[in-house]
Amino acid sequence: MFDIDAIRKDFPTIHDESIYLDSAASSLTPYVVLDTMADYYLHHRTNLHRSMHKLAMETARKFDASMENIAQFIGANVEDITITSNATAAINLVALSLDFQPDDEIIISTLEHSSNVFPWMRLATKVGVKLRWWKAADDGTLDLAELESLITPKTRLVAVTHVSNVLGVIVPVAAIGAVCQEHNVLYLVDACQSVPHLPIDVKQIGCDFLAFSGHKMCGPTGIGVLYLKPPHARDLTPAFLGGGSINTYRSRYATLDDCTLASHNYSELPHKWMAGTPPIAETFGLSAAIDYLRGVGMDAIVAHDTQLIQQAINGLQDIPGVILFGPSDPAKRSGIISFNIQGIYPLKVGRLLTEDYNIGLRAGHNCALHYFHEVQQANIVEGNVRASFYLYTTPAEVDLLINAIREIAITHGKTALAVG
Repeated sequence: MFDIDAIRKDFPTIHDESIYLDSAASSLTPYVVLDTMADYYLHHRTNLHRSMHKLAMETARKFDASMENIAQFIGANVEDITITSNATAAINLVALSLDFQPDDEIIISTLEHSSNVFPWMRLATKVGVKLRWWKAADDGTLDLAELESLITPKTRLVAVTHVSNVLGVIVPVAAIGAVCQEHNVLYLVDACQSVPHLPIDVKQIGCDFLAFSGHKMCGPTGIGVLYLKPPHARDLTPAFLGGGSINTYRSRYATLDDCTLASHNYSELPHKWMAGTPPIAETFGLSAAIDYLRGVGMDAIVAHDTQLIQQAINGLQDIPGVILFGPSDPAKRSGIISFNIQGIYPLKVGRLLTEDYNIGLRAGHNCALHYFHEVQQANIVEGNVRASFYLYTTPAEVDLLINAIREIAITHGKTALAVG
């Protein structure tokens, strides 16, 4: 049973005075995550995999168990993941660790967040890699036949989002994975918006790399996860090296002048990819968040998201002057509804919702300039208004949003301006 009232009591930030509809930017955090992180600082505060004393060993065991739990949540083995500071760092880690050559081609879609664009743009500038754009349709869907036409013998990587942070549209990542495997092309998935809402299995997706952040899935800030397919985790040289990633006991060199990278041995996976002290408390917190989501049930979260999206579409599409973006079928999107009101800037809509209705959401370009320029073909400074739902969002809150948008459209929209 999906007990929304019980769920809301688990989140200390929720209160009756305001409505939080900005979970795509960052979710709220339940007590169990806060308590887990506090327990580390209060009772287990030490480093791990460095010392042999009892406290350090206890922390290491708990950390290793948390890593196992995180890996299992996406259908991976613990040797296949690494902890980063966020998903942006994870994608940059892939970009810096792969050995690209001039004229290699990277295909990215026009739905992508800046974090899955600019690491590849830097390679275009520094290395001479060529970017090829996979343009989404008006509703944000992607045509697999077009992907086939974009792939050439020079294509090295396809990088796409699993769920658009602008529209909430669900991208067919498993089908894309099959195309990439057929053409022997590397494949990276930005799963920031999907891991919090959908059951994920990296083996079913068929990706080489997958990145997500803890703070969008009831976990803490300051932690991300990168999945690497086993051959890549084993054979690639990490872009960041240092304490923890090198096995000093197995490293051999005669003099300092003979000390080279080749004379050293990497630590066992997954520690090879985690140079320096990892975010220990945050790893414990993310594992606790995963346990919390499992307790609610990912299928139940999917059903709840779908219900709220259908409710929002039904309510907003009947308001004169409101323009909805994305697929009309709620089963094709996850937790996000995007819209504009004719005659009023999105940022003003966001401000009115906050000041007059105590509704918090996102308004602007959502770090996805290429979508607004290439797909929506609108003024990229304007962007749109994005409401994002999660497991603690209620149907009553969606109704309040719909009613607020109706009042704003009547008072400030294009129809109101024409009458005035």
